[in-house]
Amino acid sequence: MKAAVCRVAERVPDLPIDDIVLLRMLHIVNAGLDQSEERWLKPYQLGNSEFRTLMMLFSSPEQQAHPSDLCQWASQKPTNMTRIVDTLLERGLVTRRSSDADRRRIILQVTPEGSQLVRTLLPKLQPNLKALFSAFTRSESRQMTVLLEKLLRNLDAMDTVQE
Repeated sequence: MKAAVCRVAERVPDLPIDDIVLLRMLHIVNAGLDQSEERWLKPYQLGNSEFRTLMMLFSSPEQQAHPSDLCQWASQKPTNMTRIVDTLLERGLVTRRSSDADRRRIILQVTPEGSQLVRTLLPKLQPNLKALFSAFTRSESRQMTVLLEKLLRNLDAMDTVQE
């Protein structure tokens, strides 16, 4: 990978090679994580987008949220979030209703079946998580968290500037 970046750098001077390699590695890690999650979740007939959405609802204070909040939290477009929610609705893992405060707003809530699925899945996913991070010390994991949080703040700042 670095050789390819070096060839590009020869053709385009002043490229930040280390930053480009790091960005490429982040993309590769992200793709690998997505593939692993899909494999872990396949026996439960869930995709990672559905699982993440279910987890966002499960972890919210009242196990409910508005679709627009889920779009923001999951970085999903409304059309894709509608597809994800429809899948969860069909499986009986969430419900959809109008807000009492504003009938135009929709509220999604985890059903008891959805809550039970999460409670079943999380312990079963722990061995995969342990294996994934087994090469890191606790200190390295904390350091990676700090660095990724920094990267996320920069990404958020870039989004604000570009808008």
